[in-house]
Parts: sequence; structure tokens; C-alpha cells
Amino acid sequence: MANLMNQPMYQRIKEDILHQIKTNLLSPGDRLPTEYQLMDHYQVSRITVSKALSELKSEGVIERFPNKGSFVSRLQEAPPLTNETKLPEELAQSIDHLPEIACIMPTVTDLFSMSMMNGVLSAFPRNEYICHIFQSQNPQMENYLLKRCMETDISGIILFPQDQPFFSNELLWMNLQKYPLVLMDRYLPRLNTSYVIADNQKAGELCVRHLYELGHQRIAFLTSSNRNTFSVKRRLDGVLNTAESLNMPESAIHIVEQVGYAHDDAYYLELVSRLVREEKVTAFIATECNTCVYLDELCASLKLDIPKDVSLISFDSPMSKIRNPNFYTHIDQSERLMGQEAGLLLRKRLEQNDMGVYHKVLTPSLEVYRSTASVVF
Repeated sequence: MANLMNQPMYQRIKEDILHQIKTNLLSPGDRLPTEYQLMDHYQVSRITVSKALSELKSEGVIERFPNKGSFVSRLQEAPPLTNETKLPEELAQSIDHLPEIACIMPTVTDLFSMSMMNGVLSAFPRNEYICHIFQSQNPQMENYLLKRCMETDISGIILFPQDQPFFSNELLWMNLQKYPLVLMDRYLPRLNTSYVIADNQKAGELCVRHLYELGHQRIAFLTSSNRNTFSVKRRLDGVLNTAESLNMPESAIHIVEQVGYAHDDAYYLELVSRLVREEKVTAFIATECNTCVYLDELCASLKLDIPKDVSLISFDSPMSKIRNPNFYTHIDQSERLMGQEAGLLLRKRLEQNDMGVYHKVLTPSLEVYRSTASVVF
């Protein structure tokens, strides 16, 4: 019971819905209670309910339709092949010899991930390769998928790894066995494998310089992960080093970790209010697009106007239900090119038996839109 009470409220709502599905209280196709009904039942904000439902949707548990509501997914197991459903013999023969590759990503639901995935697919002609796309969701699922791929006839893997401060035994074993593997977006120190990434330190620098030029002197750096995870650490290094080079005081950068996960919404509403109204923070840097959207929703609940009261920068372009896509100032990491380059490296390994280890670092750019503005004193 203590663990349940310590869970964030959105997680408790999510677990309750999952339990109702597993116990057949909710069946495929059933309509869930409305957001307002859930808000009333759990006595929480709409942000909390929306977060629970969004995670269930991203995991394929429910489907959501505008003006209709949320429904339990009707996903069914594929029927076994019969004589009537088998592939035509000519088609079966034409694809039987094709090499199969896997692309494993934490999620495929945001704009950044979808663009990267399309970049990967563009590197593998459909008549020459069979490409499998997997969503890992968490480190445990990532390890499971890696193991399954190695146990089957998957010829090589492109991995967008989970952001964590260590790498798994599966990845270490793959590296020792020289299994064809290319990382994208994140590299893993001490793991000698090919990767394609954006320059995260440069990205952090671009964020701070832009805000500094607009007159911001107190900035909050917020991440849903731990600050010591690979990509977050590099981004934070860029932020802190740039702040130092601009002679900003040590107190200029406030660092907040595990945003949206370690506590409930009430905690983060109070935190954002305190940062803006007591600590005089005038700008937020969100290291993930989902964190950016969450901050935007928190600010709306607190009646804080973006960018009049506080500016907001995101790594990656967020996909928001309440904003135009061209609202958020964000880092462009050339994610489609990143995916394509990772695919081409894997093809080089598979087609030319090239055992070299290649590191490609793409230079990011800052796309300035309406979520950032000059400080008004």
C-alpha cells in the first residue's frame, strides 16, 4: 500500500485502467469514462488525467478519437496462416531471401521519433530488405527486444537506446561478438560501436546563447530523466559551460530532474510557481519534447503566459494538442538525416562486410519561434 500511495497520481490512474482491462471489467472496444469523469473520480487536474491516457495510447492499450472519447484497443492476434491466407508462392519466394533488419526506438509516437524512423526506412529499399520497427518503452523491454533479435534471423540492428547512465549486458555481448549494430541519437561511452548523433553540447550552447541575447539571466534546465544519463549530461554540459563563458553567476542555472515522474502534478505546479515567482526564473529549457508540452500545460494552469511571463525552449519539436507546431522555439537535430545516416552505416556493414567503427556527429541548429521573447522588466 505504501508503494501505491507513493506513485504519481497519473500512474495510479493508468494502473487502475490496466487492471480493469486485465480483469475484463473493460473489454476491447469499450468506451472509457470521459476526462471530466476521471477528474471527478480521482480528484485530480485534467493534466494528470491526460498524462495517464496519453501513456496508455502510446503503449497501444487505448485509442483516442476527437469528440468521441477513449476506447480500449481492439487489437487482435493475427490469425494462423491457412491455405487461403498464405502468401502467393511467387511473392513468398521473392521475399524469402531478403535480409531482415530491426530498428528499436523508445517510442514512435512523437514527431522527432517518427521523422528519425522514416530516415532509417529511406536507407533500406523495400525490394531489398525487410525492416522491423520495435518500440522499447523502457530499459527492460529494450533488453528483451535485443535478445529476441539476436535469437532470430535479424541481420543487424539500429538502436535508439534508452537514456540511462549505463548500458546492458546484452549490448556488451553484442559488442564483443561484433554483431552489426548502429546507435542513433545517443552513444554509449565505453561501448565501441558505430553511432550517429547530434552534437548535444552545441545544442545546449545554442539554447543559452539565444536566451542570454534576449536578456534572460535566470534559467531553469528541466529533464524527465536523470542528469547523469548520457544525452542529458552532454546537453547540461553545454548549458553550464556556455553560462560560465558568458560570466553568468553559478545561481543562474536551476537544474530539475525527473520532471513529471518523481512527483504528482501538484508538486510540479508549486515548483514552477516558485521558480518563476520566487527564484525569478524567466526561461525554461526542456530536454525532451514531452517535458516541454508538460511545462506549457503547467504554466497554463498557473496563468503564466508564454512567452510574456516565461520563455520556453525545447530539444526537438513538440507535438501539442493546444499549440500550433510552429509555436515552440526548439533545437533541430536533423533527425531524419540522423536515421538515414544510421541506416546507411548498417547497410555498409552488411553489404560490404565493413568491420570499421564510424562516429558521425551532426551539427544542430536553433529554430526560433514564438515561445521565446525578450525579458520585460
